[in-house]
Amino acid sequence: MRNTRSIIALPFCLFLLFPVSSIAQNLLRGPQKIVIDAARNRLLVSNYDTGALVEIDSAGHQSYFVQSAGFVDGCEIVGDTIYGVGNNRKVIAYDLISKRQIMNITLTGNGANYLSSVAYDSAGHLFISCPNTHEIYKMRISDRKWWVFVKSNGLNKPNGILLEKEKNRIVVIDDSPSPALIHAISLADTTVTTLLSTTFSSPDGITRDKYGYHYMGGYYLSGLYRTDANFSHAPEKFFNGTTMVYPTYDPATHSLLITHYGANTWERIPLTTTGTEEVPVQTEPLRLSVYPNPFTSELTLTYEPKTYSRVRIEAFNTAGRRVSILVDEEKSPGIYTVNWNGTDDKGRKAAKGVYFLRSSMDGTVQVRKAIKLE
Repeated sequence: MRNTRSIIALPFCLFLLFPVSSIAQNLLRGPQKIVIDAARNRLLVSNYDTGALVEIDSAGHQSYFVQSAGFVDGCEIVGDTIYGVGNNRKVIAYDLISKRQIMNITLTGNGANYLSSVAYDSAGHLFISCPNTHEIYKMRISDRKWWVFVKSNGLNKPNGILLEKEKNRIVVIDDSPSPALIHAISLADTTVTTLLSTTFSSPDGITRDKYGYHYMGGYYLSGLYRTDANFSHAPEKFFNGTTMVYPTYDPATHSLLITHYGANTWERIPLTTTGTEEVPVQTEPLRLSVYPNPFTSELTLTYEPKTYSRVRIEAFNTAGRRVSILVDEEKSPGIYTVNWNGTDDKGRKAAKGVYFLRSSMDGTVQVRKAIKLE
């Protein structure tokens, strides 16, 4: 069974919140990856059985973008072009406006060593996974030259790829028997680091939401799973389902788009994470602490950036609404403190109750809960 990737999607308008099987016309056949063409207010879906690129408009109606596109697995939008992989190690691209094919090249190698997921960086490169050879390829879009970016080094059937630009890395999930590993690969020197060992058997895709939470899916998994920004705790299942290949994140609606490969349907799953959940941090030293807690008149926050970075600390209420920005500036490594007197950004006294202090520094997110007594 072939699997695929997951990429952070671009914003998209409000979409139907039910599977496309409720729409009379259904062109999906072994649907794999959904990408969001925000500029044209539509979704595009690759299909393993037919290779068709199916377009879904904002009302949920389906039509063929290109019926014989050859897109059987991973795909990604870069500007006004959609890139995808086909059978026999093909990399194919179409202009999103004219629908004209503008790339159709074959990566040398045994055709049985199929290509899977696709991601891209802002420097104009595609990253393409090849599970059977334990390789990830890098292709320069401008001249279509490609090479082996990383091979093996702990990778075991690498599949879904996620770019994390602020950490200068790609995150890759292995399509391997349990324990499937999640890796980080440095874009600077191709160093492979294991982020998390899971109990998954043959997962497919991974994506991330705007609050830093990571989501994983796969044809052989019994649902969708979630873990924190730092991969510091075991993934928890939050949604039951079958044959869900790759999750795609839609920041416009804070939801996941997934396909049900076996049922030839797609679905939107609203997310409940707000970035104010208190996430346990087990693998890194404490970088944000609050005292006293509970507090009455003033709360002291101590934070410790490990590298020179932009630090942002915000207070949220339980509804996920931001109350105050406490820090938002560049900081050198060191230990700092900031006080919050329990007022909002306009100087008004905040109500007593539970608040969440959310810090973003060094490319990571941490949240601490505090109780205001009066």
